[in-house]
Amino acid sequence: DSVWGLLLLPLIYLILYRYFVEEGKKNVQDQLAREFLDVLRTVSAALLAGMSMENAWILAGKEIGELYGEQSVMGRELAEINHSVKVSVPLEKRLEDLAERSGNADIVSFAEVFAFAKRSGGNFVAIMEGTANHIRARYDTEREIQVLVASKRMEQKVMNVMPIFILAYLKLTSDGFLDALYGNATGILFMSGCLLAYGAALLLAGKILRIRM
Repeated sequence: DSVWGLLLLPLIYLILYRYFVEEGKKNVQDQLAREFLDVLRTVSAALLAGMSMENAWILAGKEIGELYGEQSVMGRELAEINHSVKVSVPLEKRLEDLAERSGNADIVSFAEVFAFAKRSGGNFVAIMEGTANHIRARYDTEREIQVLVASKRMEQKVMNVMPIFILAYLKLTSDGFLDALYGNATGILFMSGCLLAYGAALLLAGKILRIRM
């Protein structure tokens, strides 16, 4: 409730910006894992139907484009992979590049095994099915966890905004009631401490409910 408090806005903006950037990266990782799982399913089915490896990945690109759109995470990646394969860039090299950029442990593991199998003539269908089953099991477990904590997450969101609504209500209906908290040094220090505690509670609640496999 002070003009001087506005000087803290750049700091708050930086903190929130970092937080939302990290959340955005995690959401992209989750989306990438889901789409990559569908890619493996499509490629495995195509290989079982007798398609060549290159044509199986082209088919996967079309399927992902229909499911998630050509501008989805794997939609763009598959377009680049298939274009590179057409100009004689080894498929395993493109998968290794995707694994390195994605930072996804499952994709990294798959790219390593795929490259080894390509050199030694391994069973690609078994490799893809094994990787797909591993990703699916982890994804299903994480989804079950998210369902179980959904109600707690909603409670957290409600509790996050309650202090703001309470202060806004008192400010609008009984403005003089808050003078003791804002009109003197003791009140300002006390409310500043409460603000810090409120921020810490938001961070702690977010960490408690951020359960990922």
